[in-house]
Amino acid sequence: MDHRAGWIGKEQTIAAITADAAAIAAIKSFLAEAGARGAVRVELASSGCCDAALALRVDAARESDHVEEVDGLTFVIDRETLEIVGEVRISHADERGRKGFVVTSSNPVSEWDGFAPTGITT
Repeated sequence: MDHRAGWIGKEQTIAAITADAAAIAAIKSFLAEAGARGAVRVELASSGCCDAALALRVDAARESDHVEEVDGLTFVIDRETLEIVGEVRISHADERGRKGFVVTSSNPVSEWDGFAPTGITT
């Protein structure tokens, strides 16, 4: 995988976001079908109950974001969020009863980290 990481306007070389081949293909397909343009933001969101979860959203990069290019896709994450969650892994589940993106981190944000797949919001 091609990984180019950094802060916009600053030099940074730590790869903090990884995505498996199935996730990359599914994200590219989603973006094409939705006609969406922009970076894929990794962010903290409500899981629908009382715990936080990592989610994906199409968004523009901000000057304070950590930015990574992975296999032709641009991923962004807020610097403070990155400090909280650590390294982020994105995979894609496509099995009976479980379909979508599984976003986990080296510092889980809840006891349910990675349990339920998520989509991408635009």
